[in-house]
Amino acid sequence: MQLRIKVPLLITLITFIASLLLTLFFYQTSLQSIENNQKEELATTVTLIQKYTDEQTKKALSRAELIASLPSVQQAFRAKDRDQLAQILVPTFLIQRDRYEVRDAHFHLAPATSFLRLFYLKNYGEDMSSFRETVVITNQKQEPQSGVEISRHGLNIRGVVPISDAQGAIGSFEVGMSFNGVLEAVKQVTGFELGVFVDNELMTKVATGLPAPESDRVIGGLRHESSTNWGFIRPLLTPDVLRKVNDATVKVQKIDGIDYGIALVPLLDFKGKKIGVIVAGKSFQVLMGQANAILVNSLVIALFEVVVLAGTSTILFNGLLMRPIVVVGSYITSLAIGDAVAKSIEDLAIRKDEVGKIARGCELLQQKLKEESKG
Repeated sequence: MQLRIKVPLLITLITFIASLLLTLFFYQTSLQSIENNQKEELATTVTLIQKYTDEQTKKALSRAELIASLPSVQQAFRAKDRDQLAQILVPTFLIQRDRYEVRDAHFHLAPATSFLRLFYLKNYGEDMSSFRETVVITNQKQEPQSGVEISRHGLNIRGVVPISDAQGAIGSFEVGMSFNGVLEAVKQVTGFELGVFVDNELMTKVATGLPAPESDRVIGGLRHESSTNWGFIRPLLTPDVLRKVNDATVKVQKIDGIDYGIALVPLLDFKGKKIGVIVAGKSFQVLMGQANAILVNSLVIALFEVVVLAGTSTILFNGLLMRPIVVVGSYITSLAIGDAVAKSIEDLAIRKDEVGKIARGCELLQQKLKEESKG
């Protein structure tokens, strides 16, 4: 193979390999960066779930303490006047329910007997001591209790406080906040869809005020309690996925060819016992699309570089080096056979580079040959 073909071909091949390696390097770097961003996004979501759950707990407790501190409430509760308590608090409760995710507001007598449910006025008198430990402990210790607990009307984030006056202890009052506030707050910040799942056996035993769930709302023994988008959350879950959650877990899972980021957080009751799972999920297809776009763009740029460099090297190599060498070669051949010197060698001899030096050497050789032939 001639040099004018071989050299540009080698340059093109080397350029192609170097460009391909650089493209793969940048693609791998992009994938690693995306993977790190995914992990960070999932970790942030877990942190926010825990943070907003704590904030919701404080809201429940602060509302309960506010109500319990009102003298008019204490007087009516001391007199066991349900109508008076309802008259004072039901209008306020309805506002809190409709605007601020308050689902439960409940007065109790020690140890845990329902006295007045502001959300269900006709239902009272039940002894709840077998399943409402926060109420029992609050009345026993005369200290506030807070956290997640199941009642007859479902799962809530609760704050329970004792109520007393100058005569002593009267009973307790609780505020229960919905998990929807936590789920919506996390979704607004992160874009993740979320759902809460609770032990179905426990819910069936305690939350008798709720209807039985539909069969597809129970997965791996856990009942769907609430979610921001059930249609999105459901395909992400299998019984094994929910059963194996003992600690906060994050992962990226491919479902139907699409990458999803999934965070699984144990749902703990007020004692720290696991009673369910909070699930957060989000499609990472956009991020993977960005990685693929980076790969395609890098390949296009690499191909453009190869074409430009191959064309440039061919033109420069043949124009600046190979053509003069061919001319000089023809010139030397002419000298050897005694032909007239080609004019083009004079153009080459004025060049300042190596080709010019060779050309000038040939002219000197020609001159010597002429002198020797005359002598």
